[in-house]
Amino acid sequence: MYNVLVSLLLLSTRAQMGTSTRGSYNITLLRSVLTVIRGREHWKNTPIFLGSHTNSDDLNTLMIWLQYSMEVTCHTVDTSTAAHYEKPLGHFNIIADNSVSLLFCQSSQELIWFNMDKRLRRLRSIRLIVILSNKRSESYKAIMGIFKRLWHFQFLKVIVLHRDRVYSYTPYPVIRFFKLDPNYYPLFPQTTNNFQGYVVSTPVENDIPRVFFVHDQKTGSKQIRGFGYRTFVEYLHRHNGSLHVINAQQEHAINSSVNMGRIMKQIVEGQLEISLHPYVDVPENEGDHSYPLLIATNCLIVPVRNEISRYMYLLLPLNQSSWILLLGSVVYISGVLYYIQPGLEHRSWGQRIGLNILDSISRIIYICSPSRTYNPPLRYFIVSVHLSILGFVVTNLYSIMLGSFFTTLVVGEQVDSMEQLIRQQQKVLVKYYEVSTLLRHVEPDLVDGVAQLLVGVNASEQVSALLGFNRSYAYPFTLERWEFFSLQQQYAFKPIFRFSSACLGSPIIGYPMRRDCHLQPTLNIFIMRIQDAGLLQHWKVSDFNDAMRAGYVRLLENFLGFHALDVDSLRLGWAVLICGWLLSTVIFLCERRRICH
Repeated sequence: MYNVLVSLLLLSTRAQMGTSTRGSYNITLLRSVLTVIRGREHWKNTPIFLGSHTNSDDLNTLMIWLQYSMEVTCHTVDTSTAAHYEKPLGHFNIIADNSVSLLFCQSSQELIWFNMDKRLRRLRSIRLIVILSNKRSESYKAIMGIFKRLWHFQFLKVIVLHRDRVYSYTPYPVIRFFKLDPNYYPLFPQTTNNFQGYVVSTPVENDIPRVFFVHDQKTGSKQIRGFGYRTFVEYLHRHNGSLHVINAQQEHAINSSVNMGRIMKQIVEGQLEISLHPYVDVPENEGDHSYPLLIATNCLIVPVRNEISRYMYLLLPLNQSSWILLLGSVVYISGVLYYIQPGLEHRSWGQRIGLNILDSISRIIYICSPSRTYNPPLRYFIVSVHLSILGFVVTNLYSIMLGSFFTTLVVGEQVDSMEQLIRQQQKVLVKYYEVSTLLRHVEPDLVDGVAQLLVGVNASEQVSALLGFNRSYAYPFTLERWEFFSLQQQYAFKPIFRFSSACLGSPIIGYPMRRDCHLQPTLNIFIMRIQDAGLLQHWKVSDFNDAMRAGYVRLLENFLGFHALDVDSLRLGWAVLICGWLLSTVIFLCERRRICH
C-alpha cells in the first residue's frame, strides 16, 4: 500500500512538473521527497534557510503544509542578520537526529551559506535538503560546485533537488555526485567508517615526545615515532584512510620543534583540516578539538638548586624544636640525677652539678656514664633503665637519618610556587606565542613579577636549552612531557630538574582540527578505545628507546662515587672544638686567677 501511494505521488509530481518548474523552486518535488521521508521516520524540527529569489507565497504554503500535514516546527533563517551575529540552533534544543533542514539557494556564493554554517554549528550530521533554483544550470560543473561548497562546510547527509532530479554525493576518496531515486533507501548517505582511501594531508615536524623523526640504521630511511603520530596513523589505517606528509622531503634537526602557532593559523584559514600534532584546547571560534588524548597538568620544570653543604648534615636529622627539647631534657635529667644519684654526698654543690650535667649528656647520646655507682637503690635503677632506652632510641634514629643523608642529595628550599619563583628570580624560558597563555594562569597580583622573568623564544631554542640541560632557566611543560624527559635521569644520583608545584592549569591535549571536521566523531571513538587498551602508555615508554637511539635524549649517570670526609666536611666539628678550647681557656684563666688571690 505504501509503495502504491509513493508511486502515485511521483506520477502526480511529474504531471505537475510543467507548471512547477515555471517558479523559482520545484516545491512539488520537495513535498514529495519530504512525504517519502515522513513515511520512513519522523522528525520534529525543520530549519529553513532562505536564499535569494524565494517566493513568499510558495514559502508560506510550504510552511503551512509542514506544520499541519507533517506536524513539524519550522524555523526560518534569512540573510537579514549578519552571519557572525547568528546563534547556533543547538542553543534552542534542536538536535540533528530529530531535524530535517532545508536550504533554498541559487548559487554556492550566496550569503545564506554563511548563515547556515553558523546556525548549524556542531549539527553537521543533520539531514539537509538543498533546493536549487530552476534557473540554475544543470551542467556537471554547476552541480559539482554545489557539492564542493557542501563539502567545504562539512555537510555529509545531503541530497540536492534541482528541477525534477535528486542528487547525492560522497567525498570518499574524492568528491563525486550521482543521481538518486527518491524511492532509494536510505535516502540520505549514512555515517561510514570506511574512508575508501581518503587522503589526509598535514605537515609533520619534531614535537618530542608526541611526534619525532628517527633514522633506521639498517635501511637509512626516515621514520616517524611518538604516541601522537602512532595514534593518528592507526586511526587512519583502521578506517581505510591514508596520510600524506606535506613536508616529507624536509630535513629536521634534533633540536628543532614544531611551530604550532603557524599550524593553528593554517587550520583557521582552512588550509589544513587537521593536525596530527596534539595541542592544547582550541578556541571555539577558531576550530575544534578531538577527544582528549590526555589531560595533563602544566607546571614549571625547575633546576634543582640550593644544595646543602655536607658539614651541615649533623644538624639536619633533628629540627629546631627537637634540638630545644633535647637541651631542656639535659637540664631536667641533671636535676633528677642531682637528687637520686647516690655516692656524691661528700662532694661540693658545684662538683655534683657538673658531674650530673655530664652524666645526663652521656645518657642521652648513649655512651658510658662518667661516674660509677655501687649498690644503687631501686629508684635510681629504674631511672637509669629509662634513660638508657631514651638514649638508645635517640642515638639510633639520629644515626639512621644522618646515614641516609650521605646516600642522597640534600637540598634546601626549591621553587614550588610563583611566589618562590619571584623571590629567587628564576628565569623561565617560554615559547613566545604561549606567553599570554602562561600569564593568564598566574594570580593577578603576581602577573607583573612573573612577566619580568619570562624569556620568549621560538620552539627550537626552548627544546635545545632543555635537551642541553641548561639550568639557567625553568620551563613550562605538561606532565606527559616531563614523564618522558625525566626518564633520562632515572639512574642519576643527583637529579638536574624537578617537576614543581608551580602549575599553570591542566590543559586538554588532543588533535586540533577545523570547525565541524568530518573526522571528529570517528576519531573520538578511536581515542577512547586505545585509552582503554593502555596503548598510549605503552607507546610512551617504547618511544623513549627510539628517541635515545636517535640522539634526542640520553641517560644521565652522574654517580658521585666514593667521597671521603675532608676538612671542610668536618667544619661544624672543628667549630665546636675551637669553641670548647676557647671556653676551657677562659675557665682555666679564671681558676688560676682565683687561686692566685
